[in-house]
Amino acid sequence: MKKMNKLISIMVSLLAILFFAISCDDMNDIQKEYAEKGEQVYLGKVDSLQSFPGFERTKIVWYIGSDPKIEQTIIYWNMRKDSVVKDFVRTTSGIQKDSIVIENLPEGSMSFEFRNINSKGQTSLYSSLTATMWGKDFAEGLNAREIESRNFDYEQSRYELNLSLTSKGDSVVYSQIVYTDSKGTERTIRIERETNKIELSDFTDGMEFRFRTVFFPPQGIDTVYNEYAVYKAPTAVFEKGTKLSLLGNIQSNYFQRDGKYLYEWNKGGDLIIYALQEDGSFAYTEKYEGIVPRNVYRDFFFYDDDKFIAISTDHKVTMHKITNGKLVSVGNVLGTGFNMSKFLPAKGFFYSVGDYTLKTWFAKNDATWASSNGLTVATNFRYDPCVLFNFKYLIGIDAKGYLHSIPISTTGRLGNEDAIGSGWNRFVKIVSVGEKLLGLDNNGDFYEFDFDATNSYWVLDK
Repeated sequence: MKKMNKLISIMVSLLAILFFAISCDDMNDIQKEYAEKGEQVYLGKVDSLQSFPGFERTKIVWYIGSDPKIEQTIIYWNMRKDSVVKDFVRTTSGIQKDSIVIENLPEGSMSFEFRNINSKGQTSLYSSLTATMWGKDFAEGLNAREIESRNFDYEQSRYELNLSLTSKGDSVVYSQIVYTDSKGTERTIRIERETNKIELSDFTDGMEFRFRTVFFPPQGIDTVYNEYAVYKAPTAVFEKGTKLSLLGNIQSNYFQRDGKYLYEWNKGGDLIIYALQEDGSFAYTEKYEGIVPRNVYRDFFFYDDDKFIAISTDHKVTMHKITNGKLVSVGNVLGTGFNMSKFLPAKGFFYSVGDYTLKTWFAKNDATWASSNGLTVATNFRYDPCVLFNFKYLIGIDAKGYLHSIPISTTGRLGNEDAIGSGWNRFVKIVSVGEKLLGLDNNGDFYEFDFDATNSYWVLDK
């Protein structure tokens, strides 16, 4: 047994010696292989990369150390499918700055890799950075100036434009307008960021102009332009309106319902209904005598569904409907203290006008308020008379008789204002019924217009 154990011990020792000898041979082979190849030499790598965005391009700046063996820098992008070689010309023995502008790049962000090389096949390790390129989407997303109001003067062939204010950090350099005057000469006007009002001379009705804003965003290398917006002056319409056989009364209040009916609330508190006919005339339909007494209510108008809004003489807001010829209250008093001078019905809300301030009020059909009310949407609102045309545009007449149009949103917000007519101070009231606009003069005569609130300039004083 002892001899067997000794034999096993000797065999294990021999195997260990054999394994060690083989391992030493392998190690010698590896060392020999690397000795034959020689030590790998790397060039100095690109350092301190910075990028500066441009329009569909980028400028990249970097630094190269004192390694004298560097001859070129290769820049890769698009997963190394695209590349460019930049020769490196050393001008100093120390650290040296270099740069490149890479053109025709897609908008967005992209990774770039840099590697120094020389004619001996030596290379550096890779350096990388992510660069940003601007494009059309970026330009359109900048805070461009807007044209807030357009006042066309037909007689003077002049278009007065009011621009939105610039703000700190908006990168606006200037704005630009291009138009062709009545003589066929193209004019380009540069509007500095400090200028908020501009006048286009020799500009006749129906002509167009283009408007855009020019930016120079920080840390960039390019001026950026947003797309031109095209504006057209309204076309002059010389129409006095069609006189209706319907007799009006300047002491009555008039409002529409559903674009089909004209309601008259007269001085006696009667509510008289006229239906709009296909030929544009109005036919008497119904009368509710004394249903809305004037000694109780100072304003009354159709609101929504089958509901009406009333403003009492003690400035309370209430909702009503007409049932079996009687005015029936819906719910409780909506609000108090409504001492504003004027109210304009819209879809699902109404405006109040007081001290030249325009506010929105949203009432539900169960005579309760919506969550947001009393929001000021305009100040210095100086139009009288005024009306909401087809629930899309506020139409108003100023002190000089010019007619103005302001688009509204479903939340009552106002868009950009346009002057769309002159000589409208011949009317003391204006009323909208569907696509018709009615003007009531001091004689109690109604004149009807197939109205367009955007493309026509209504000249009544020629």
